[in-house]
Amino acid sequence: MFNGISSLDYGIQVEHPPEYQAPARDYEVIHVPGRNGDLVIDNGSYQNVNRSYQLAIGDKRKDYTSMANVISEWLHSASGYARLEDSYEPEYYRMAMFQDEISIENIMQHAGRLTVDFNCKPQRFLKSGEELVNISKQTTLYNPTGFNSLPCITVYGSGRGVLNIDQHTITISNINGSIVLDSEIQDAYKGTVNRNADITLNKGFPEFIPGENSITWTGGITYVEVIPRWWTL
Repeated sequence: MFNGISSLDYGIQVEHPPEYQAPARDYEVIHVPGRNGDLVIDNGSYQNVNRSYQLAIGDKRKDYTSMANVISEWLHSASGYARLEDSYEPEYYRMAMFQDEISIENIMQHAGRLTVDFNCKPQRFLKSGEELVNISKQTTLYNPTGFNSLPCITVYGSGRGVLNIDQHTITISNINGSIVLDSEIQDAYKGTVNRNADITLNKGFPEFIPGENSITWTGGITYVEVIPRWWTL
């Protein structure tokens, strides 16, 4: 499925499972004359990967040209990244974009073959990380992966409150019903209203480290909702 549309809707079959490609670490390698060994700068991120599918299409009721048009429209339906998922990794999804030209083999005017390459972000996101977790008292949230996740946290209450997630302390001067802390986009808001002026962060926006993460609060906070956004490579 790509951009919310299933390939089955177009009579597409995957002929071979895609290979798993691990992303490359984003390093800068600098050679310093007169020094043994290169200088390596770790940018703390990963590069995109390719996800390739060998597909077959066929429908006796449709001609080759009409099928090719529909597939082209589907693959170019997204502007930038869109959600990509398949039955080979049902627990995960990726964020992918399709940017290549399309070449579809014509088989007897009623079938065809093509290879589709998606340019994917390095993360494989766990679908379980999309589930909303409602927290009404002090608790521990377990990150099942080996990577820090960037959650979306909604804090509910009134007045001043302090939210603690392990070593992260978020001080909210006025909760005013609710406030969203989105660590992925590094933003605090309520609806369309920017709320960054209402928060103070001791170590930036919160992250969930691998393993256990304690969540506590004081002040006017009544409960929080968390979308943890677990991911792996």
